[in-house]
Amino acid sequence: MISGERPGDSQTGNAWPEGDGYGDDADDTPASPETTPPAPATPPVDDCRPTDPASCTVQPDPPPAIPQPTLSDVARFAPASAPLIDEPDGVGVVGMPMNFVVDATTHEVTGTLFDLPVTVRFTPTSVLFVHGDGTSRESDDGGQSWATLGLAQFSATSTSHAYSTRGTYTASAAVRYAADVNFGGGWITVPGTLEIPTTAGDVQIFEARTALVDKTCLENPSGIGC
Repeated sequence: MISGERPGDSQTGNAWPEGDGYGDDADDTPASPETTPPAPATPPVDDCRPTDPASCTVQPDPPPAIPQPTLSDVARFAPASAPLIDEPDGVGVVGMPMNFVVDATTHEVTGTLFDLPVTVRFTPTSVLFVHGDGTSRESDDGGQSWATLGLAQFSATSTSHAYSTRGTYTASAAVRYAADVNFGGGWITVPGTLEIPTTAGDVQIFEARTALVDKTCLENPSGIGC
């Protein structure tokens, strides 16, 4: 015989407490533990406390600022004076071009500037030729010899000059250089140009006189003026 009462009810008259693990009212699902989200990470603090020197992160000192070099600063690195070459070798003829040449090239030297290792570079930008007769001529370069240009003597060039009067003249030139410096981080332009004078030299200018003859120099090579 099946009764709706639970065992023991008829003897004690007490009902079994609900949720005692018996019968259909029992909850067999285990309790889920509470989930706590992790605390956010705290960034490290650069705390240079005197009481904890090991926790300090020492930052390196910034490199010293390099002053802007001037022409006066780099003048001691300048190239030596270049010679002035005149063609044909110190002697010319009135009204006929004399050729002047200066072999100016890029000059690079290393040393110390502002107590720092440095490379200084000088690049010729122009050459000023002074002829000694009150005239001058500026050229983008130092010119070339007649032989290099494949020209005959007394040919006009970009650096030649024809004297109009006989006499002795002191010719000279000056090379103008642009300067750059490099302390290891790239080239820095130095404002302005540095002018380096060349050697000077005397040129003698003569007059060429002609004479009337009855035969040409081809017909009589030993004749007057031949």
